[in-house]
Amino acid sequence: MNKQLIRRMTGALSLLNRMMPKSKKKVVFYSNMGFRDNVRAVYDELLRHPEMKNYRIICAVNDRALWEGREHPDNVRFVSNIGGVFHFLTGRYFFYSFGKYPIKPSPRQMVVNVWHGSPLKKIGNYESDEDQNFFTLVLAASDFFVPIMQKAFSCKREQVVVCGHPRNDAMFAPGDPLGTLGIDKKYSRLILWLPTFRQSAFLGDNDTEAKEGTGLPILSRRTDMAAVNELLVKENTLLLAKIHPAQDLSLIDREGFSNIRILTNDEMQQAGCDLYSLLGVSDGLITDYSSVFFDYLLLNRPIGFTVDDMEEYRRTRGFVVDDPYPLMPGQFIHTPEEFTGFLTALLADEDAYADRRSEVAKLVNKYPGGHDAERCLKIAGIL
Repeated sequence: MNKQLIRRMTGALSLLNRMMPKSKKKVVFYSNMGFRDNVRAVYDELLRHPEMKNYRIICAVNDRALWEGREHPDNVRFVSNIGGVFHFLTGRYFFYSFGKYPIKPSPRQMVVNVWHGSPLKKIGNYESDEDQNFFTLVLAASDFFVPIMQKAFSCKREQVVVCGHPRNDAMFAPGDPLGTLGIDKKYSRLILWLPTFRQSAFLGDNDTEAKEGTGLPILSRRTDMAAVNELLVKENTLLLAKIHPAQDLSLIDREGFSNIRILTNDEMQQAGCDLYSLLGVSDGLITDYSSVFFDYLLLNRPIGFTVDDMEEYRRTRGFVVDDPYPLMPGQFIHTPEEFTGFLTALLADEDAYADRRSEVAKLVNKYPGGHDAERCLKIAGIL
């Protein structure tokens, strides 16, 4: 859609929003990339409290059909993203994580941008000068991220509130995520591999050049994957590679191995499995520039970082800090051999980065995790 037309619509809808009355008992949750992550965690937390019966709860999501078929309280209604516009204009409370309505909040609204993690890679106004401030408050995980979120969303300092990420609560909750996915619990160890997206048809981004082969970082050849699988079989360990929801799946070789399984976001959603529940039961993490590692530091478990395309990523996408390496407390992986070396050390319980992880965790996470969603609802004034 033409940007000039969007600006005109934003102005008109923002004016209308200031004029329309608000229902003090309407709470709206919005997502255009699946009902998940921080916004879903806040919703789940609200349902746990008796106060939820006092509210009309609207979920404006792009996967409405999936959720309409599931059991939910009588005062919860699922609508489309377009159908949610009316509820935004008439609701007192609004939470969003993926996507947004480009409508300025009314003074009688509480619009909370819960976002989807503490950024390492550039977001918002680090990449463009478009207006990003369509909220009352935006969450940050610690004081360190307050100026970063302020710049990213072109907002005032008082709009940034330190809360912690609601999605992190699932890492500390009991559950059986492997059983939910139908995965046999015969394995002694579980390691998650969470690469961020490089190429996204949905977002129209190509942060690094697509490479031939498996489509995964480091292990680009199936022979490399086979060598890792041999080690995993020997150690009775499962490696779950969860593909980023924005990643172009046509570039990923989905054929796995006996001890390497590749999961997509759709498969997780269909099974009703929360990624952060998997993190909670995992023994280690392999990732790169994804915000997930900041959250995982709350568990103080081993992290390996695939950084073979760091310089290319720095040129094409970039980071919110000049030097990201000091914020990444774990082994840097450039080659298949180093990938295997990280796994070998982890499975031998060799951990040289525990103290460094603890140091960085204190910088990037103010709260220990487990009550972030409840804190968010209190900040919004619902609890």
